[in-house]
Amino acid sequence: MARAKRTARADARRRYRADQDQPDPAEDVEVASARTTAPTSTGPIAPGAGPRRSLGAAFRESFRPLDWRADIRLLPQLIRHRSFWLPVLLTLASTVVFTIVRPTTSSDPVSLIAAFLFQYFIVTPGIGAVFIAGFLAQRASWLLGALVGLVSAACYSFLVVTGLIPLAPGAAQPVVRDIVLAAFFLSPVVGALFASAAAWYRRFLMLSNPNRGRAGTSSGGRRPDGRTRAAANKAGARR
Repeated sequence: MARAKRTARADARRRYRADQDQPDPAEDVEVASARTTAPTSTGPIAPGAGPRRSLGAAFRESFRPLDWRADIRLLPQLIRHRSFWLPVLLTLASTVVFTIVRPTTSSDPVSLIAAFLFQYFIVTPGIGAVFIAGFLAQRASWLLGALVGLVSAACYSFLVVTGLIPLAPGAAQPVVRDIVLAAFFLSPVVGALFASAAAWYRRFLMLSNPNRGRAGTSSGGRRPDGRTRAAANKAGARR
């Protein structure tokens, strides 16, 4: 009779804990024993979870082999990415601003901004535009740099031919032609080099500091007992 009373009391305590969302001590013992006897996982480590690479290893691993055939085949997808259209839009917008403002040597803030945009997005090789293209490129940074360089060469040639860029007094037509030819020759070559360097620098930063920008663990605030903070707070409010 006493044994039946103890069993009924134990059942009542279990039901009470279940209603109050309290862990069962017997279940805690089973979970603890399972954790101690569970084998250690030997699977692959997630990227960025391991130790930080040395600067030398990050420097070497940041280089990528050139596969120009595959890069050219992916050109329709590449030009739809922000690594292409963003620097192109910045270059075109800089050309429009320069055309409207006509910057001078004065200290006018608008003229200074127009001159800054001209130097970094239009003048051969449009170093600011090709750097953005290479830094944002997922692949084929050299190709994107060459294309953006061609756009900047076209904008620069437009300003030269229309006379918006003042040349030396009495400059002959062959001089203008040589400037245009030099822009179209140098911009894609130098643009490809600068964009490749920017892409390498971005990979170097990611490899040398793999935990950069990581916003903590993705366990959703899970406590060591396997319960989330929201569930724990809810159980505490019930009690």
